[in-house]
Amino acid sequence: MNAKQLIGAAAILAAAGSAFAQQTEFVAPDAGFVSTKTRAEVRAELNQAYADGTLATRDGQDPVIVTAPRLTREQVRAQIQPPRQDKFVDSLYFGD
Repeated sequence: MNAKQLIGAAAILAAAGSAFAQQTEFVAPDAGFVSTKTRAEVRAELNQAYADGTLATRDGQDPVIVTAPRLTREQVRAQIQPPRQDKFVDSLYFGD
């Protein structure tokens, strides 16, 4: 009986170990990428964006693109609809 349990446990461990197997060959995510610009052109565009204020960075984080808002605060407030006053909502009892 113990031999059967030992063999069963070994089979389960072997199956579980193969479930956690990883890919052994590394494939770079940019393997087929071909650039259309030189490094100098990209740096020049980045410096221009910093200079005219369309690109801002946070300390040590990725750059953030800064755009002007499309709507004013008053236009957004005008789009907000007041809450509906249904008879059903007024008749609900939520307790004390």
